[in-house]
Amino acid sequence: MKLAVGMFKHETNTFSPVPTRWEDFGPGGPLFGDAAHKAFRHSGYGLSGLLEVAEEMGAEIAVPIAARALPSAPVEREAFERLSDILCHAALSCDAMLLDLHGAMVAEGVEDGEGELLARIRRVRPGLPIGVSLDSHANLSDLFIANCTVMPGYRTYPHTDMPATGRMAARMLRDVLKERLDPITVVRRCPMLPDMVKCITDSEPMSLLIEAAAKAERDGMPCVTVFTGFPLADTADTGLCVLATSNGDPARAAAVAQEIVDLAWSLRDRFTTPTFEALADSIERAAAIGAGDGEGPVILADMSDNCHSGGTMDSMAVVAAALDRGLDGILAGPICDPEAVARMIEAGVGASITIDVGGKRPIPALKEPLHPLQLTGTVRSIALGRFTVEGPIFTGMPVDLGRCAVLETGRLTLLVSEARVEALDPLQYRIFGLEPTRFRYVVLKSKTNHRPTFLPLARANVECQGPGVATLDLHALDFRHVRRPIFPLDRSNA
Repeated sequence: MKLAVGMFKHETNTFSPVPTRWEDFGPGGPLFGDAAHKAFRHSGYGLSGLLEVAEEMGAEIAVPIAARALPSAPVEREAFERLSDILCHAALSCDAMLLDLHGAMVAEGVEDGEGELLARIRRVRPGLPIGVSLDSHANLSDLFIANCTVMPGYRTYPHTDMPATGRMAARMLRDVLKERLDPITVVRRCPMLPDMVKCITDSEPMSLLIEAAAKAERDGMPCVTVFTGFPLADTADTGLCVLATSNGDPARAAAVAQEIVDLAWSLRDRFTTPTFEALADSIERAAAIGAGDGEGPVILADMSDNCHSGGTMDSMAVVAAALDRGLDGILAGPICDPEAVARMIEAGVGASITIDVGGKRPIPALKEPLHPLQLTGTVRSIALGRFTVEGPIFTGMPVDLGRCAVLETGRLTLLVSEARVEALDPLQYRIFGLEPTRFRYVVLKSKTNHRPTFLPLARANVECQGPGVATLDLHALDFRHVRRPIFPLDRSNA
């Protein structure tokens, strides 16, 4: 048996101004064949689990492509066509296909990126068995579901079970091929855009939905996944849905999916934040914690500008507020500002410099523009920002921040980079000789992904709402395509 095993992952923020080009599926563009297999076989991605089970099956494995880009604007059409064509061509010469997809991809002119991809594959190979490992933030269309055989999604957020989800998808497809599973998948939708932070799976309300899905699986359902959706993709299919896959029993699948959707709707008020704490108040809380007893730094998590939600990573609002409050011992960054990096490199290590940092990229989706922060300090170091994430999430992910520079102002140590990275690993500081535990405050850009690695080092985590296209405040964005009414945009009887 020949299996084509590939990856084409992108979580699209339709409000983001950051382009998504072919070369962004990297670093340096996608990987192919043996290089892709080697890079991802023991990684923290779903592709790792897909490959593991494919090897257990004794299959002949072809990896046509492994492409993953950071969340950003809709995928440029040329890149989408090239990547889709590669997978369609691979479908012509395999017996089944295993894919690591996100589920919330939008391309230029193609609102339902993965649904269109799977439909194209099935057009060139009608009936091809396809197993997909999905992110739990997927916005799944009927087209997607109709053109896929099995499609489990992550059960954790932050996502620590990506390889396990890949293994589940591959084992389900194996059972289909051996005629042990007749997968009947039913979707039920909930007219709700949950607050992403409320979807952390180890606490309520999300843990209640996760347990309901787990109980259904313990009671015999092959697969039940709660997809909370990615609310920053303005599409007709954006929102929470539940997929239940039975073994030949559509009525049972429908009943299970509906039961969990009804539970989600009953909890809708707990999945939203009616009012957000003002940034100044968040900084005041952090100052009080930092002035007290305790080990480790206080984390100031800038949740509106994280790149894993499509943020530009150049808002200086939280840093500015911390400085205005008089905080010191601050480590911050990385801030994505190639122009500032170039100026510091030109000045050289040890040079004193006054420089505007951040706030340079136009963001049409925001009602107010970001603003640079003028800083005076000394260029402490200049280096390339390359490392590999050590886990427990996104294990093995190569990071290339490009050229980087560290600016010391006295109260602030600021890391500035040419590229973006989520706060996944303290290595993003340590490779520059910056130990986060030696600072009183650490300003980083993340909603939840920093939790597994940074919170064990910290005395507290203070969530901060600055400006940015990764905002949790959905009322700040102009939605035009999402199905209405939908909660909480329409708080009545959605």
